[in-house]
Amino acid sequence: MLIAVSLSGVYTPADHACTSEQYRCPVCLKPVVLKKGRYKIAHFSHQRIIDCYKSTYKTESLAHLQGKHQLYNMSRGLQVDMEYYLSDIEQIPDILIERRLAVELQLSVIPVDAIIRRSAGYRRLGMDVIWIADELKLTKQGDVLKLTAFQRSLVETSRMQLYSFDSEQNIFYCYQLTELTSDLQMRYIRSEIQTVADFTAVRGQLSACIALSNHQKKGFIRQCLKQKDVREPTLSALYQLRIQHQQLPASIGIVVPLQFFIRTHPITWQSQLLLALKQQTFSVQAFAVQLEYYGVNDVTMTSEELTAALIRQYSAAYNKLYVQY
Repeated sequence: MLIAVSLSGVYTPADHACTSEQYRCPVCLKPVVLKKGRYKIAHFSHQRIIDCYKSTYKTESLAHLQGKHQLYNMSRGLQVDMEYYLSDIEQIPDILIERRLAVELQLSVIPVDAIIRRSAGYRRLGMDVIWIADELKLTKQGDVLKLTAFQRSLVETSRMQLYSFDSEQNIFYCYQLTELTSDLQMRYIRSEIQTVADFTAVRGQLSACIALSNHQKKGFIRQCLKQKDVREPTLSALYQLRIQHQQLPASIGIVVPLQFFIRTHPITWQSQLLLALKQQTFSVQAFAVQLEYYGVNDVTMTSEELTAALIRQYSAAYNKLYVQY
């Protein structure tokens, strides 16, 4: 930990602490040991971490400690707390700014459900939260970013921004996600974050709609055929629609912005949607159950609301791309 309480009750950062003083953990109030040296980032350590609530957190890496120091320094001039224990939700954000913005430096992979649960905890207290990924673990090709499900869960979707920390360069970045590509990856514009305010700068939103090429459609159908199962959802829907999978119509294979939240491939859900409409069995509630979703930390819509918005985008995109007025 980077903050401890002196015997006089003063919250003290490790890099300002004195080796001759005694300190206690601000959460469990057990004694902690100051560790600092020429080649070590100053920090406090429990004598028995298992006695403390912080034992539920993994041991912090050097990069994590380094990033927290950098965030703390960037926040000077504001009311900033490091490792402040929020007893109401039993969570400890890395940095808490003005008691309303929690900043979490998440360099290690944890379950997406944990990201969502902890984000919901902050929101219950009326706080916003920013998650920061490991820059060195991002997969990029030119201006395209390939996100894992974990990295996707860290995206601030109201601004479509992903934040990262490069521990080698000691730099924070903002990835402004600009559009989904036809192979369902993300185009981006990267900028360096200089101040805490840069984390919450309002930029753009995803807006472009893209039609998959025939080559891409055939590639996905080949994957479906490899399963050799007549119950495969895409092929089953196409069969009932009496559509030859070798030549899909323009109405199937449109990528809309809200696809960012949907695991189900657009060819699959659009085939299923057209089938439900043809059979007159469509309802938003039933269709929402058919879709698989990515876990994202700040989505406020229900699955039914997201599904309804997805279908509206799809209908508008088809009209824009193919219907001539």
